[in-house]
Amino acid sequence: MISDEMNNYPKRIVAPSFDDAKRELFEKYATNFKIEGQKTILKGGFLGFGQKKYVEVTYRTIDRAANFENVKRSPGIYSVNGAYQKNISDEAFEASKAELLKKAPVVQSNAVQNQKLEEIKQMISDLQLKPQVSSEEHPTIERIKELLSENEFSYQYIKFIVEKIKKSFPLEKLEDFDYVQRNVVDWIGETICIAPDRVARKPHVVIIVGPTGVGKTTTLVKLAAQYVLAAKSSQKSPKLCFITTDSMRVGAYEQLERYGSIFGVPVQKAENANDVKQIYDNVCDSVDAIFIDTSGYSPNDASHIGNMKMTLDVQGLNPDIYLAVMASSKARDLANIMKNYEPFGYNSVIITKCDESEQYGNIISVLHEKHKSVSYITNGQQPAGFIEKANVVDFLIRLENFKVDRVHIEDKFGEQ
Repeated sequence: MISDEMNNYPKRIVAPSFDDAKRELFEKYATNFKIEGQKTILKGGFLGFGQKKYVEVTYRTIDRAANFENVKRSPGIYSVNGAYQKNISDEAFEASKAELLKKAPVVQSNAVQNQKLEEIKQMISDLQLKPQVSSEEHPTIERIKELLSENEFSYQYIKFIVEKIKKSFPLEKLEDFDYVQRNVVDWIGETICIAPDRVARKPHVVIIVGPTGVGKTTTLVKLAAQYVLAAKSSQKSPKLCFITTDSMRVGAYEQLERYGSIFGVPVQKAENANDVKQIYDNVCDSVDAIFIDTSGYSPNDASHIGNMKMTLDVQGLNPDIYLAVMASSKARDLANIMKNYEPFGYNSVIITKCDESEQYGNIISVLHEKHKSVSYITNGQQPAGFIEKANVVDFLIRLENFKVDRVHIEDKFGEQ
Protein backbone atom coordinates (compact mmCIF):
# COMPACT_ATOMS: atom_id res chain seq x y z
CA MET A 1 0.00 0.00 0.00
CA ILE A 2 1.09 3.56 -0.57
CA SER A 3 1.56 6.08 2.21
CA ASP A 4 -1.23 8.07 3.85
CA GLU A 5 -0.19 11.05 1.75
CA MET A 6 -1.60 9.36 -1.32
CA ASN A 7 -5.32 10.05 -1.57
CA ASN A 8 -7.74 10.81 -4.34
CA TYR A 9 -7.94 14.62 -4.51
CA PRO A 10 -6.19 16.96 -7.04
CA LYS A 11 -2.75 18.26 -6.16
CA ARG A 12 -0.44 20.74 -7.89
CA ILE A 13 3.27 20.86 -8.52
CA VAL A 14 5.28 23.75 -10.00
CA ALA A 15 8.41 23.12 -12.07
CA PRO A 16 10.49 24.89 -14.73
CA SER A 17 8.99 22.66 -17.44
CA PHE A 18 6.38 19.98 -17.99
CA ASP A 19 9.06 17.28 -18.23
CA ASP A 20 10.65 18.43 -14.97
CA ALA A 21 7.29 18.21 -13.23
CA LYS A 22 6.73 14.65 -14.44
CA ARG A 23 10.17 13.57 -13.32
CA GLU A 24 9.55 14.96 -9.84
CA LEU A 25 6.22 13.14 -9.70
CA PHE A 26 7.83 9.88 -10.73
CA GLU A 27 10.57 10.28 -8.15
CA LYS A 28 7.90 10.77 -5.52
CA TYR A 29 5.09 8.44 -6.59
CA ALA A 30 6.55 6.04 -9.19
CA THR A 31 3.62 5.18 -11.45
CA ASN A 32 0.94 6.00 -8.88
CA PHE A 33 -0.20 9.33 -10.33
CA LYS A 34 -2.22 10.74 -13.21
CA ILE A 35 -1.71 14.19 -14.73
CA GLU A 36 -4.98 16.05 -15.28
CA GLY A 37 -3.85 19.42 -16.55
CA GLN A 38 -1.16 22.06 -16.81
CA LYS A 39 -0.82 25.82 -17.21
CA THR A 40 1.95 28.40 -17.51
CA ILE A 41 2.48 30.77 -14.56
CA LEU A 42 4.93 33.60 -13.79
CA LYS A 43 7.12 33.67 -10.69
CA GLY A 44 9.85 35.79 -9.19
CA GLY A 45 10.96 39.19 -10.36
CA PHE A 46 10.53 42.57 -8.73
CA LEU A 47 7.35 44.61 -9.15
CA GLY A 48 6.41 42.52 -12.17
CA PHE A 49 9.82 42.81 -13.87
CA GLY A 50 12.14 39.89 -14.54
CA GLN A 51 9.50 37.21 -13.98
CA LYS A 52 10.14 33.73 -15.32
CA LYS A 53 7.74 31.18 -16.78
CA TYR A 54 6.98 27.99 -14.87
CA VAL A 55 4.56 25.15 -15.46
CA GLU A 56 1.93 24.29 -12.83
CA VAL A 57 0.80 20.68 -13.24
CA THR A 58 -2.43 19.38 -11.70
CA TYR A 59 -2.33 15.67 -10.85
CA ARG A 60 -4.16 13.05 -8.85
CA THR A 61 -2.49 10.16 -6.99
CA ILE A 62 -3.58 6.60 -7.71
CA ASP A 63 -3.41 3.59 -5.38
CA ARG A 64 -1.89 0.89 -7.57
CA ALA A 65 -0.53 -1.09 -4.60
CA ALA A 66 2.82 -0.58 -6.24
CA ASN A 67 6.11 -0.74 -4.38
CA PHE A 68 8.28 2.20 -5.39
CA GLU A 69 11.45 0.46 -4.17
CA ASN A 70 10.86 -2.45 -6.55
CA VAL A 71 10.58 -0.31 -9.62
CA LYS A 72 13.61 -0.91 -11.83
CA ARG A 73 14.93 2.39 -13.10
CA SER A 74 16.23 1.29 -16.43
CA PRO A 75 16.50 3.80 -19.31
CA GLY A 76 12.99 4.87 -20.27
CA ILE A 77 10.57 7.74 -20.80
CA TYR A 78 7.36 9.02 -19.30
CA SER A 79 4.10 8.72 -21.15
CA VAL A 80 1.71 11.67 -21.43
CA ASN A 81 -0.40 10.41 -18.46
CA GLY A 82 2.64 9.98 -16.21
CA ALA A 83 3.24 6.21 -16.53
CA TYR A 84 6.87 5.06 -16.69
CA GLN A 85 7.87 2.85 -19.63
CA LYS A 86 10.90 0.61 -19.01
CA ASN A 87 13.60 -0.90 -21.20
CA ILE A 88 13.32 1.50 -24.09
CA SER A 89 16.26 2.09 -26.37
CA ASP A 90 17.90 5.48 -26.71
CA GLU A 91 16.48 5.91 -30.21
CA ALA A 92 12.98 5.10 -29.02
CA PHE A 93 13.47 7.48 -26.11
CA GLU A 94 14.37 10.37 -28.42
CA ALA A 95 11.51 9.55 -30.80
CA SER A 96 8.99 9.38 -27.98
CA LYS A 97 10.36 12.54 -26.44
CA ALA A 98 9.88 14.37 -29.75
CA GLU A 99 6.33 13.06 -29.96
CA LEU A 100 5.69 14.15 -26.40
CA LEU A 101 6.89 17.65 -27.15
CA LYS A 102 4.57 17.82 -30.13
CA LYS A 103 1.63 17.05 -27.85
CA ALA A 104 2.59 19.66 -25.28
CA PRO A 105 0.17 22.62 -25.28
CA VAL A 106 1.38 25.74 -27.03
CA VAL A 107 1.42 28.67 -24.64
CA GLN A 108 1.86 31.42 -27.20
CA SER A 109 -1.28 33.06 -28.56
CA ASN A 110 -2.42 32.46 -32.13
CA ALA A 111 -1.66 36.10 -32.95
CA VAL A 112 1.97 35.75 -31.93
CA GLN A 113 2.29 32.48 -33.82
CA ASN A 114 0.81 33.99 -36.96
CA GLN A 115 3.09 37.01 -36.74
CA LYS A 116 6.18 34.84 -36.41
CA LEU A 117 4.98 32.63 -39.27
CA GLU A 118 4.53 35.66 -41.53
CA GLU A 119 8.02 36.91 -40.61
CA ILE A 120 9.51 33.54 -41.47
CA LYS A 121 7.60 33.42 -44.76
CA GLN A 122 8.86 36.89 -45.67
CA MET A 123 12.44 35.95 -44.84
CA ILE A 124 12.17 32.84 -47.02
CA SER A 125 10.61 34.89 -49.82
CA ASP A 126 13.42 37.47 -49.66
CA LEU A 127 16.05 34.75 -49.79
CA GLN A 128 14.35 33.14 -52.77
CA LEU A 129 14.00 36.42 -54.65
CA LYS A 130 17.39 37.91 -53.85
CA PRO A 131 19.70 37.61 -56.84
CA GLN A 132 22.53 35.29 -55.97
CA VAL A 133 26.08 36.39 -56.72
CA SER A 134 27.83 33.81 -58.81
CA SER A 135 31.46 33.73 -59.79
CA GLU A 136 30.30 32.43 -63.19
CA GLU A 137 28.01 35.45 -63.84
CA HIS A 138 29.13 37.69 -66.67
CA PRO A 139 30.66 41.01 -65.46
CA THR A 140 28.09 43.00 -67.46
CA ILE A 141 25.25 41.27 -65.65
CA GLU A 142 26.95 41.81 -62.30
CA ARG A 143 27.32 45.54 -63.00
CA ILE A 144 23.68 45.86 -64.09
CA LYS A 145 22.60 44.14 -60.88
CA GLU A 146 24.70 46.58 -58.86
CA LEU A 147 23.18 49.60 -60.64
CA LEU A 148 19.63 48.34 -60.08
CA SER A 149 20.36 47.66 -56.42
CA GLU A 150 21.83 51.17 -55.97
CA ASN A 151 18.57 52.56 -57.32
CA GLU A 152 16.60 50.47 -54.78
CA PHE A 153 14.85 48.21 -57.26
CA SER A 154 13.29 45.21 -55.56
CA TYR A 155 14.88 41.75 -55.61
CA GLN A 156 12.07 40.45 -57.77
CA TYR A 157 12.44 43.25 -60.30
CA ILE A 158 16.21 42.74 -60.51
CA LYS A 159 15.63 39.03 -61.08
CA PHE A 160 13.18 39.90 -63.87
CA ILE A 161 15.74 42.16 -65.61
CA VAL A 162 18.60 39.65 -65.22
CA GLU A 163 16.53 36.85 -66.74
CA LYS A 164 15.56 39.14 -69.62
CA ILE A 165 19.25 39.94 -70.26
CA LYS A 166 20.17 36.26 -70.35
CA LYS A 167 17.35 35.46 -72.77
CA SER A 168 17.99 38.46 -75.04
CA PHE A 169 21.74 38.66 -75.52
CA PRO A 170 24.31 36.14 -76.71
CA LEU A 171 27.73 36.17 -75.09
CA GLU A 172 29.29 38.51 -77.65
CA LYS A 173 26.59 41.14 -77.03
CA LEU A 174 27.21 40.98 -73.29
CA GLU A 175 30.73 42.24 -73.94
CA ASP A 176 29.22 45.60 -74.99
CA PHE A 177 28.13 47.02 -71.63
CA ASP A 178 26.79 50.31 -73.05
CA TYR A 179 24.57 48.41 -75.47
CA VAL A 180 23.16 46.21 -72.72
CA GLN A 181 22.71 49.19 -70.40
CA ARG A 182 20.79 51.13 -73.07
CA ASN A 183 18.41 48.20 -73.51
CA VAL A 184 17.93 47.82 -69.76
CA VAL A 185 16.92 51.50 -69.49
CA ASP A 186 14.40 50.90 -72.29
CA TRP A 187 13.01 47.84 -70.48
CA ILE A 188 12.63 49.83 -67.27
CA GLY A 189 10.71 52.49 -69.19
CA GLU A 190 8.46 49.85 -70.74
CA THR A 191 7.44 48.59 -67.29
CA ILE A 192 6.24 52.04 -66.18
CA CYS A 193 2.50 52.43 -66.80
CA ILE A 194 1.20 56.01 -66.99
CA ALA A 195 -2.51 56.41 -66.26
CA PRO A 196 -4.46 57.86 -69.17
CA ASP A 197 -6.47 61.04 -68.76
CA ARG A 198 -10.00 60.28 -67.62
CA VAL A 199 -13.04 61.83 -69.23
CA ALA A 200 -14.80 63.62 -66.39
CA ARG A 201 -18.50 64.24 -66.21
CA LYS A 202 -20.04 67.01 -64.14
CA PRO A 203 -19.58 66.98 -61.19
CA HIS A 204 -16.09 65.53 -61.34
CA VAL A 205 -15.53 63.78 -57.96
CA VAL A 206 -11.94 63.30 -56.77
CA ILE A 207 -10.98 61.23 -53.72
CA ILE A 208 -7.47 60.62 -52.37
CA VAL A 209 -6.87 57.72 -49.99
CA GLY A 210 -3.69 56.46 -48.37
CA PRO A 211 -1.84 55.99 -45.09
CA THR A 212 -1.21 58.75 -42.61
CA GLY A 213 1.55 61.26 -43.30
CA VAL A 214 1.74 60.96 -47.10
CA GLY A 215 0.32 64.46 -47.74
CA LYS A 216 -3.20 63.61 -48.94
CA THR A 217 -4.76 66.99 -48.02
CA THR A 218 -2.01 69.01 -49.68
CA THR A 219 -2.14 66.82 -52.77
CA LEU A 220 -5.94 67.17 -52.96
CA VAL A 221 -5.62 70.95 -52.91
CA LYS A 222 -2.91 70.80 -55.58
CA LEU A 223 -5.26 68.80 -57.80
CA ALA A 224 -8.01 71.36 -57.18
CA ALA A 225 -5.67 74.20 -58.12
CA GLN A 226 -4.65 72.37 -61.28
CA TYR A 227 -8.33 71.86 -62.14
CA VAL A 228 -9.05 75.58 -61.74
CA LEU A 229 -6.03 76.61 -63.84
CA ALA A 230 -7.01 74.22 -66.62
CA ALA A 231 -10.55 75.61 -66.63
CA LYS A 232 -9.36 79.22 -66.69
CA SER A 233 -7.17 78.47 -69.69
CA SER A 234 -10.44 77.65 -71.44
CA GLN A 235 -12.04 80.89 -70.23
CA LYS A 236 -14.12 79.11 -67.59
CA SER A 237 -14.61 79.77 -63.87
CA PRO A 238 -15.34 76.40 -62.26
CA LYS A 239 -17.27 75.99 -59.03
CA LEU A 240 -15.80 73.61 -56.47
CA CYS A 241 -16.89 71.80 -53.33
CA PHE A 242 -14.58 70.47 -50.60
CA ILE A 243 -15.67 67.65 -48.29
CA THR A 244 -13.63 66.18 -45.43
CA THR A 245 -14.31 62.79 -43.88
CA ASP A 246 -11.19 63.07 -41.70
CA SER A 247 -12.39 62.98 -38.11
CA MET A 248 -9.20 61.38 -36.75
CA ARG A 249 -6.48 63.97 -37.29
CA VAL A 250 -6.51 67.02 -35.03
CA GLY A 251 -6.96 70.18 -37.09
CA ALA A 252 -7.83 68.32 -40.31
CA TYR A 253 -11.00 70.34 -40.91
CA GLU A 254 -9.30 73.66 -40.09
CA GLN A 255 -6.44 72.90 -42.50
CA LEU A 256 -8.78 72.17 -45.41
CA GLU A 257 -10.95 75.16 -44.44
CA ARG A 258 -7.93 77.49 -44.84
CA TYR A 259 -7.31 76.09 -48.29
CA GLY A 260 -11.01 76.35 -49.12
CA SER A 261 -10.98 80.05 -48.27
CA ILE A 262 -8.28 80.58 -50.94
CA PHE A 263 -10.67 79.15 -53.53
CA GLY A 264 -13.65 80.93 -51.97
CA VAL A 265 -15.24 77.58 -51.23
CA PRO A 266 -16.76 76.40 -47.93
CA VAL A 267 -15.70 73.02 -46.55
CA GLN A 268 -18.31 70.51 -45.48
CA LYS A 269 -17.94 67.67 -42.98
CA ALA A 270 -19.14 64.11 -43.55
CA GLU A 271 -18.91 61.41 -40.90
CA ASN A 272 -20.67 58.58 -42.73
CA ALA A 273 -22.06 57.50 -46.08
CA ASN A 274 -25.41 59.22 -45.44
CA ASP A 275 -23.60 62.54 -44.89
CA VAL A 276 -21.62 62.14 -48.12
CA LYS A 277 -24.77 61.23 -50.02
CA GLN A 278 -26.72 64.20 -48.65
CA ILE A 279 -23.95 66.71 -49.46
CA TYR A 280 -23.52 65.24 -52.93
CA ASP A 281 -27.26 65.45 -53.67
CA ASN A 282 -27.32 69.05 -52.46
CA VAL A 283 -24.43 70.31 -54.63
CA CYS A 284 -24.20 67.96 -57.62
CA ASP A 285 -26.24 70.25 -59.88
CA SER A 286 -24.45 73.45 -58.90
CA VAL A 287 -20.72 72.57 -58.87
CA ASP A 288 -18.22 71.39 -61.48
CA ALA A 289 -15.98 69.33 -59.17
CA ILE A 290 -16.07 67.83 -55.69
CA PHE A 291 -12.81 67.11 -53.83
CA ILE A 292 -13.06 64.69 -50.87
CA ASP A 293 -10.34 64.50 -48.20
CA THR A 294 -10.02 61.28 -46.17
CA SER A 295 -8.49 60.04 -42.93
CA GLY A 296 -5.08 58.42 -42.94
CA TYR A 297 -4.67 55.02 -41.34
CA SER A 298 -1.95 52.45 -41.07
CA PRO A 299 -2.20 50.08 -44.06
CA ASN A 300 -2.59 47.27 -41.52
CA ASP A 301 -5.61 48.91 -39.83
CA ALA A 302 -8.19 46.82 -41.69
CA SER A 303 -11.07 47.87 -39.42
CA HIS A 304 -10.76 51.64 -40.00
CA ILE A 305 -9.95 51.18 -43.69
CA GLY A 306 -13.11 49.09 -44.05
CA ASN A 307 -15.21 51.75 -42.30
CA MET A 308 -13.80 54.47 -44.56
CA LYS A 309 -14.60 52.34 -47.60
CA MET A 310 -18.25 52.16 -46.47
CA THR A 311 -18.31 55.93 -45.91
CA LEU A 312 -17.26 56.56 -49.51
CA ASP A 313 -19.43 53.84 -51.02
CA VAL A 314 -22.19 56.16 -52.23
CA GLN A 315 -24.35 55.29 -55.19
CA GLY A 316 -23.99 57.70 -58.09
CA LEU A 317 -20.75 59.24 -56.85
CA ASN A 318 -18.56 57.68 -59.60
CA PRO A 319 -15.33 59.17 -58.24
CA ASP A 320 -11.77 59.19 -59.49
CA ILE A 321 -9.95 57.53 -56.57
CA TYR A 322 -6.19 57.96 -56.22
CA LEU A 323 -3.88 56.18 -53.80
CA ALA A 324 -1.21 58.52 -52.42
CA VAL A 325 2.16 57.01 -51.42
CA MET A 326 5.49 58.62 -50.52
CA ALA A 327 8.42 58.30 -52.89
CA SER A 328 10.75 57.39 -50.01
CA SER A 329 8.70 54.37 -48.84
CA LYS A 330 10.42 50.98 -48.90
CA ALA A 331 9.37 48.59 -51.64
CA ARG A 332 7.93 46.11 -49.14
CA ASP A 333 5.89 48.86 -47.44
CA LEU A 334 4.61 50.11 -50.81
CA ALA A 335 3.48 46.62 -51.76
CA ASN A 336 1.64 46.29 -48.45
CA ILE A 337 -0.07 49.67 -48.85
CA MET A 338 -1.21 48.93 -52.40
CA LYS A 339 -2.56 45.53 -51.38
CA ASN A 340 -4.48 46.73 -48.31
CA TYR A 341 -6.05 49.73 -50.08
CA GLU A 342 -7.13 47.56 -53.02
CA PRO A 343 -10.79 47.42 -51.80
CA PHE A 344 -11.21 51.09 -52.77
CA GLY A 345 -10.67 50.21 -56.42
CA TYR A 346 -8.32 53.18 -56.85
CA ASN A 347 -7.75 54.21 -60.46
CA SER A 348 -4.05 54.94 -60.12
CA VAL A 349 -1.27 56.11 -57.80
CA ILE A 350 0.05 59.56 -56.93
CA ILE A 351 3.69 59.69 -55.81
CA THR A 352 4.13 62.38 -53.13
CA LYS A 353 7.14 64.09 -51.56
CA CYS A 354 9.42 63.29 -54.48
CA ASP A 355 11.82 65.95 -53.22
CA GLU A 356 12.57 63.70 -50.22
CA SER A 357 13.92 60.79 -52.28
CA GLU A 358 16.66 60.38 -54.85
CA GLN A 359 15.89 56.80 -55.93
CA TYR A 360 12.75 55.65 -57.69
CA GLY A 361 13.51 51.97 -58.23
CA ASN A 362 11.27 51.08 -55.30
CA ILE A 363 8.30 52.86 -56.88
CA ILE A 364 8.90 51.45 -60.37
CA SER A 365 9.35 47.92 -58.99
CA VAL A 366 6.12 47.80 -56.99
CA LEU A 367 4.00 49.53 -59.63
CA HIS A 368 5.18 46.89 -62.09
CA GLU A 369 4.69 43.96 -59.72
CA LYS A 370 1.20 45.15 -58.67
CA HIS A 371 0.20 46.10 -62.25
CA LYS A 372 -0.66 49.66 -61.20
CA SER A 373 -0.41 52.91 -63.14
CA VAL A 374 0.86 56.27 -61.90
CA SER A 375 -0.97 59.57 -62.51
CA TYR A 376 0.91 62.39 -60.79
CA ILE A 377 4.13 63.16 -58.96
CA THR A 378 4.35 65.95 -56.39
CA ASN A 379 6.81 67.61 -54.04
CA GLY A 380 6.70 70.37 -51.46
CA GLN A 381 4.20 71.02 -48.67
CA GLN A 382 2.62 74.14 -50.17
CA PRO A 383 -0.68 73.79 -52.06
CA ALA A 384 0.74 75.95 -54.83
CA GLY A 385 3.81 73.71 -55.05
CA PHE A 386 4.92 71.28 -57.67
CA ILE A 387 2.50 68.76 -59.18
CA GLU A 388 2.58 67.36 -62.68
CA LYS A 389 1.36 64.46 -64.73
CA ALA A 390 3.74 61.54 -64.43
CA ASN A 391 5.76 60.57 -67.47
CA VAL A 392 8.25 57.83 -68.25
CA VAL A 393 11.09 60.18 -69.21
CA ASP A 394 11.14 61.86 -65.78
CA PHE A 395 11.49 58.49 -64.07
CA LEU A 396 14.31 57.35 -66.38
CA ILE A 397 16.44 60.50 -66.14
CA ARG A 398 16.44 60.05 -62.34
CA LEU A 399 18.19 56.67 -62.57
CA GLU A 400 21.44 57.11 -60.68
CA ASN A 401 24.76 56.05 -62.32
CA PHE A 402 22.99 54.76 -65.44
CA LYS A 403 24.10 56.28 -68.71
CA VAL A 404 20.75 57.52 -70.02
CA ASP A 405 20.47 58.66 -73.65
CA ARG A 406 18.04 61.57 -73.20
CA VAL A 407 17.41 62.02 -76.92
CA HIS A 408 16.69 58.32 -77.35
CA ILE A 409 14.24 58.04 -74.45
CA GLU A 410 12.50 61.28 -75.49
CA ASP A 411 11.95 59.75 -78.93
CA LYS A 412 10.81 56.43 -77.47
CA PHE A 413 8.70 57.57 -74.52
CA GLY A 414 8.14 61.29 -74.97
CA GLU A 415 4.76 60.94 -76.66
CA GLN A 416 3.45 59.03 -73.64
